[in-house]
Amino acid sequence: MFYQNALIIRENDQNANDDSLYKQLINIGYHSSQVVTVAKSAYQQEDPNNYEVILFVTENLELAGPFVLHLSTELPDHPLIIITATASADSILPPGADDWLLKSWVEPLLLKKTLYLTIERKKNSCNYTRIFRENPSPMYIYEKETYQFLEANTSALRQYGYDRNEFLQLTAKDIRPVTELDAFYKINDELPPTYSNAGIWHHTRKNGETFYVHIYTHQILFAGKRCKLVTAINIDGNVKAENVLKEKAREKENILESITDGFFTVNKNWEFTYINKEFERILKRNREDLLGKNLWDIFPESLTLEFFTQYHKAMDEHVSVHFEEFDHTIARWLAVNAYPTESGLAIYFVDITDQKNYQQKIESQNKQFKEIAWVQAHQIRGPVSNLLGLVDLFNIKQPSDPDNLELLARVRHTAIQMDESIKDIVYLTRKLESES
Repeated sequence: MFYQNALIIRENDQNANDDSLYKQLINIGYHSSQVVTVAKSAYQQEDPNNYEVILFVTENLELAGPFVLHLSTELPDHPLIIITATASADSILPPGADDWLLKSWVEPLLLKKTLYLTIERKKNSCNYTRIFRENPSPMYIYEKETYQFLEANTSALRQYGYDRNEFLQLTAKDIRPVTELDAFYKINDELPPTYSNAGIWHHTRKNGETFYVHIYTHQILFAGKRCKLVTAINIDGNVKAENVLKEKAREKENILESITDGFFTVNKNWEFTYINKEFERILKRNREDLLGKNLWDIFPESLTLEFFTQYHKAMDEHVSVHFEEFDHTIARWLAVNAYPTESGLAIYFVDITDQKNYQQKIESQNKQFKEIAWVQAHQIRGPVSNLLGLVDLFNIKQPSDPDNLELLARVRHTAIQMDESIKDIVYLTRKLESES
């Protein structure tokens, strides 16, 4: 039945002459050469691969915990049974041990049955243990009430930077920043016993480095205690990359919120996806009322204006467009630039009403300047030419010449024409001054 050796480890040498356990093992089928007895201080000299079971003989079950944990850490695949002289009614199996017996219970039938069941149970559990231990995802087990670590797989040890002995001396509180402890206590109590997504947390490595992990938990019974089986996925790179993108998005949003252009984006379904505050000011609309809504449903009057034609051109032909249009809903002129994007359109616009009004005023003044120039060129130049001609005809040598009287009458008439033209120029000039 028993094909390999059994190793008896004695806690001390006080009972070195007590060979009762050795004799019982012989009685149940072990050969004398298959049973080896060593002191606790010398067990490391033995090759563990030679033994199918380890029996640790101690005087007190409760005091055996540290050594049992150490032994199970070094030899996790070996069945470990504690043979103790004393144990209280509420004694709990130390972490790492597979079973225990009082010395007074050790008789052939019970011992044989205990060995057989422990060895078989260990073989079966080793398969599950190997799945846990070799799982590429960092996993550990801690007691729910005390937070004490009871087990950790290779990936977890590598992630946190501890060896197994070091890690199992810690509690779940020791791998997280102090600032998150209150939240940890709360979620430890509130999470359901079933599989739970505990969210994203900060954890701390042995070297003090803090990193992001995504935690998944499940309550289990381990070593007779209520425990949490935890999977701690390192998402530090992803979270930091997301934070960089968020920061860049915030910077971009700050820029868009600070520019003097109205700005908005729409997706390919013409739904608003972003609106800056200048858009709100110019169009007198609240962004919360518009985001996610269809542009043409919100502004149906734009269907008959250049907005509809030009935006569709930019979207359909994937080209940039620039145009000016008068928006009757706000009675303002807008200069618009629309650019195609992968998701739709990005549109900038500015209120150019003041520029338009100024331009119209300049055009009106230019028209009046032309009128003044025409008056000067035609209504004054003609009379001046006439006046000069009449002056040449005046008989200066004989002022009493009857023809001079007719010439003076014509000069007077020409002067009156010039006076009327000058009045027109004065009127147009004053009109320009009042409009400016």
